[in-house]
Amino acid sequence: MSGRESGAGLLEARLGDYLARAGRGSVAVSRFLTPGEQKQAARWLEAHGAGLPARFWGGYPGAERRCLFLLPEFYADCGLLPPEDADPGELLPDPADAPAALRVTGSGFCTLTHRDYLGALLGLGLERDVLGDIAVQSPQAAVVFCTGTAAGFLLSSLRKVGADSVGCALCTPGADFTDGRRYSPLSATVASARLDCVVAALTHLSREEAQRAVRTGLVELDFEPEERPDRLLSPPLTLSVRGYGRYVLRAFEGETRRGRLRLRADRLV
Repeated sequence: MSGRESGAGLLEARLGDYLARAGRGSVAVSRFLTPGEQKQAARWLEAHGAGLPARFWGGYPGAERRCLFLLPEFYADCGLLPPEDADPGELLPDPADAPAALRVTGSGFCTLTHRDYLGALLGLGLERDVLGDIAVQSPQAAVVFCTGTAAGFLLSSLRKVGADSVGCALCTPGADFTDGRRYSPLSATVASARLDCVVAALTHLSREEAQRAVRTGLVELDFEPEERPDRLLSPPLTLSVRGYGRYVLRAFEGETRRGRLRLRADRLV
């Protein structure tokens, strides 16, 4: 069994536990799920969830990593369901189970990156799935989303990120909160909308190298593995190439005089 298959089986086992808990009348909350895991969870619940209402929430609207809230049936029957992209944490008797937001601020003398924050957090022994998005707000500050239990631990334990000393405080993201991601615009022309053509254009690999990257599992489309080089793409979609970065394919914008497709994309920086 591959690592991917074993990971999928573990997630499905956990989903079975959440389903049983919700069936007994309790709100079941997962740890943070990647976008790919969220898709898998949604498909599994559609097949096995017996119509129980579910919500995904990661601490703010538009979060990438989110927790699954699986709710007892009576929430729908009584009209108690929160909106799709609203915080369902108020339904929990114990707030430690809900996503929390922690603002981490440096001294101002160092520039801190997403990698610096993630390395510091994992270096404290935390597992990745107790951490949600790390939203870098400035060169010296970020908002870390995590479980309530992890937030309590970090308040007392996180003192350094990279080479800088930091302070931590709980915070509540406002309506205008953004994830802080920055994108660099890209444009290119490709022979066709095939995945290998687009990967080659975005990463500056040769066509053969792009095909090899796809076939060896280095490429994801909308956060799920794709190993077919001839897959035809239909924007908008997110494309990730391990070792080269993440791209948002925005559009194909007509053809050149030589019949090549004009491609417009953004690269996460």
